[in-house]
Amino acid sequence: MTHGNEQADVSLMQRVVRLFLKGLVTIIPIALTLLIVLWLAGLAENGIGFLIKLVLPESMYLTGMGLVGGIALVIAIGLLSQVWLFRRLIEFGENILDRMPLVKSVFRATKDFVDYFSGDDANRFGQAVMVRHPDLGIGVMGYVTREDFSDLPFGEDNEVAVYLPLSYQIAGYTIFVPRDWLEPIDMPFEDSFRLILTATMSRRKQSSE
Repeated sequence: MTHGNEQADVSLMQRVVRLFLKGLVTIIPIALTLLIVLWLAGLAENGIGFLIKLVLPESMYLTGMGLVGGIALVIAIGLLSQVWLFRRLIEFGENILDRMPLVKSVFRATKDFVDYFSGDDANRFGQAVMVRHPDLGIGVMGYVTREDFSDLPFGEDNEVAVYLPLSYQIAGYTIFVPRDWLEPIDMPFEDSFRLILTATMSRRKQSSE
């Protein structure tokens, strides 16, 4: 009887542990997303809110004005970026950063990364491909980022650049391989990128086009 009770206790404990792990898997992505959103909201509230308090009596300031002001500021910059004079001012500031030692390296890399992922051209992400080595018999998922090397001092006619993101990291490798090593993958960018970042552990269904 005691042995049966022990088995029941162990079975109950295993079930509780499984439920706990399932709860973690469910809540962690939501919690991380909320933390990032709250962190960005806090930056806007503290930064823009401080500027608002300089021109507005503190008694009239309401919590949340900084966040609303930050959103309004970003929208205003987006609108002004379409004005020729404002674009010239932005380019002037970028040229100054582009001439500063050390700073220019960080600025160029950040700007190129943001420009790559924020454009309206859906094809800028490149074709999702499986790079298969003909001798090793292995495949690695990545994205074609360049096919024309005419403006670079390297690259052959039948060569392409493929970016290979690393799982669970904001990093990756760029390799240059023959075009016939590539096997196109019929999968949207978001789905394939999520699959790579989660080391193919993602079980989410493919999004519809």
